[in-house]
Amino acid sequence: MTTDQQAEFGRLQSYLNTQGERNSHTELWPRVVKARMELLDCLAKVTEEQAAWAPTDDDWSIKEVALHILNSSRSVRRIVQALSTGETADSSGIEPPRKTTDAPVAELYNELRDDGIEWTIAIAALPQTPPLEPTANHSMFGDLHARAWHLFERVHDLDHMNQIEAVKQAEGYPAA
Repeated sequence: MTTDQQAEFGRLQSYLNTQGERNSHTELWPRVVKARMELLDCLAKVTEEQAAWAPTDDDWSIKEVALHILNSSRSVRRIVQALSTGETADSSGIEPPRKTTDAPVAELYNELRDDGIEWTIAIAALPQTPPLEPTANHSMFGDLHARAWHLFERVHDLDHMNQIEAVKQAEGYPAA
């Protein structure tokens, strides 16, 4: 990892923890939901051919990115729920590896939509200002408390939405 990457990860860790300290789950919720809605908009008109296409063998397809977001989101939600109630949380599987899927892009879209709804239900059931301890470690951003992990979901959705947009802009991307 370069010095610049370390600095960027440290800056993001500080942002997540500080914003999480300042804001309740309810106050963070609109930011997270807005990012999910933008992600869904990004996926809305993607065809099966487009979703399965990747610019190179080393690049992820849109379906692979969508599946990664979904799997990670479910893991992050479990971490938020555990930490918000004072329990420890296992964050070891938070960055699921690249995985192919035969699921239609419409199914992935629906699962991501439903996952957003599940986030809302989960957040409504939690203490709005849970303790800042315990924390769980993120491999790049270090120790994060419950509300920092909640806000991380926004960052993760937006980061991978940008990845999807890059695939759409790549040379050779199939026409609709």
